[in-house]
Amino acid sequence: MYLPDLPWTLLLLLAPAAAAIAVQAAPSRGWANGLSIAGAAVSLAIIFVTISQILTLGTAPVPSAELNVDALSGVLLLLLGVVGLAAVLYSVDYLGWEESPHALSLPRLRRYHSFLLLFLFTMFVVAEANDLGLLWIAMEGTTLVSAVLVGFYHNRRSIEASWKYLVICSVGLVFALFGTLLLYLASGAVSGPSGATLEWTRLMQVAPKLDPGLVRLAIVFLFIGYGTKAGLAPMHTWLPDAHSESPTPVSAMLSAGLLKCAIFALVRVNAITSRMPGFTFTTWLFLGFGLLSVVLASLFILVQRDLKRLLAYSSVEHIGIISIGIGFGGVLGLFGAFYHMINHAATKTLLFLTGGTLTIQAGTKDLEEISGSLAAVPATGGLLLLGVLALAGVPPFSIFSSEFIILTAGFTGGFWWADVILLFALAIVFGGLLLHLSRALFGPKPRVGFTSGFRRYVATAVAIGLLLPIVLGLGVWLPNPLSQLLHAAVVVGGG
Repeated sequence: MYLPDLPWTLLLLLAPAAAAIAVQAAPSRGWANGLSIAGAAVSLAIIFVTISQILTLGTAPVPSAELNVDALSGVLLLLLGVVGLAAVLYSVDYLGWEESPHALSLPRLRRYHSFLLLFLFTMFVVAEANDLGLLWIAMEGTTLVSAVLVGFYHNRRSIEASWKYLVICSVGLVFALFGTLLLYLASGAVSGPSGATLEWTRLMQVAPKLDPGLVRLAIVFLFIGYGTKAGLAPMHTWLPDAHSESPTPVSAMLSAGLLKCAIFALVRVNAITSRMPGFTFTTWLFLGFGLLSVVLASLFILVQRDLKRLLAYSSVEHIGIISIGIGFGGVLGLFGAFYHMINHAATKTLLFLTGGTLTIQAGTKDLEEISGSLAAVPATGGLLLLGVLALAGVPPFSIFSSEFIILTAGFTGGFWWADVILLFALAIVFGGLLLHLSRALFGPKPRVGFTSGFRRYVATAVAIGLLLPIVLGLGVWLPNPLSQLLHAAVVVGGG
C-alpha cells in the first residue's frame, strides 16, 4: 500500500497541542467538548496512519534526528490514542454539561480539556523521542501537566495528592536524569567527547562497546527514576492517592497511559543493554522490581475499601507483570509484556469509567456502601462485573492471554521460580478481587440510594464501545496488523 511521505509524526504532536489552544477560545460547553473530542479523535486517526507506515517502511518518517517512531513507539502510541479518546469522551458526560454531577464552570472546563490534551501531547513526545534527553524532558512534562489534573478538584485531599505526586515523581526523575547523563558519559568513552550522544539509535550502534560498570550504575539511577513514575514498588507510594483523588478520566489516563510511558523508557534502555555481551543486570532489575510489585500489590488489594484505590493497587500489580515479562526476555517474554500493556490499558480504562459512573450513582467509593449494586443499577453493575473478571485474568478475556504468554516465557526461559511466585500472587489477587466484587455486586441491600447518574450517556457509550472489543476480543483473536506490530516491537526491544 502506497503512503505519501508526509510528516504524520509531526502532525501527531501538533494535533493535541493545537486542540488544547483552540479549546481556550471555546464560546460554550458544547464547543469545548467538541474541540477536545476532535483533538483526541484526529490524534487516533493519525496514529493509525503512522502504524501503517511502520508496518510498511519499518519506521515512520520523522522531521529530525531527535525523533524516532518505530514499532515500539507504535505500540505505545496505539494504547495512548485509544485511552486518550475514551477519557476525553467520558469527560464530556462526567464534567462537561451543567447537569453532570461533577460539572465544571466553562472557564474551568476549558482549562481541564486543555490540560488533558497537553497531557496527551507530552506522552506522545515520550513515544516519539529518539534523544534520551528529550525523553526525560517529556517525562518531566507529563509530571507537571498531570499534577494540575490530579489536584483539579481543589479540595484538601486532591491538593495533598497532587503535591505528593509532584514531589515524589520529580525527585525520581532527578535520579533518571543522573542515569541519562551517565549513559552520555559511557557513549563518550567509546566515541570520544565529540562523539558522545544521547540518541537512542546511535547508542544502539555502540552498545557492544559501552563500559559495563558505567552502564550498570546508569541503569540503577534510571530504574529508580523511571520506576518511580511507572509505579513499581517500593517507589509506588504516590500512585494510590493520585489515582483516588483525580477526576475519573484522569485516573484512567494515569493508569493506562502514564505508567506505560515510564515502562517504555526503561524498555528503550533495556534494548541498549541487550546488545551488550553477557550483560544481564537489567534482566534482574526487571524481575526483582516486578515480583516485588506484584506481591506487595496483592496484599494491599485484599484490604482495600475504596474502589479507586483498589484499582490503583491493581495498576501496581499489572505494571509488575509487564516488568516480569520484560525481565524474562526473548520473543515470548517481550511479546507478552507489550501485549499486556495494550490489554491492561483497555481493561483498566473500562473499569475506571465504569467505576466512576457507579460512584456517581451511589454517591460514594466505599465498596461496602455500594453493596448490591448489580440489582440496583444492572447496566453499570454488569459492566463492573465484566471488567473485574477481565482484570483478574479470567479466560477468555484479553488479560488472560497476555498473562499466559508471560508465564509460558518464564517456564521456557528457566525462570520457573519466578513463575511460582507470580502465580501465588495472582491467586491472592484473584481471591481479593472476587471478594470485593461479591460484596459490591451481590451483597445485601445497598446502604445508599442509587441515582440515574448522568443525564447524557452518548459519549460514555461511545467510549465503552471503543474499549469493549479490545477487552473481549483480543483474548480470542489477535488481528494480523496488531500481531505484526507486536512482533516488530519485540525485535526493536531486543527480543
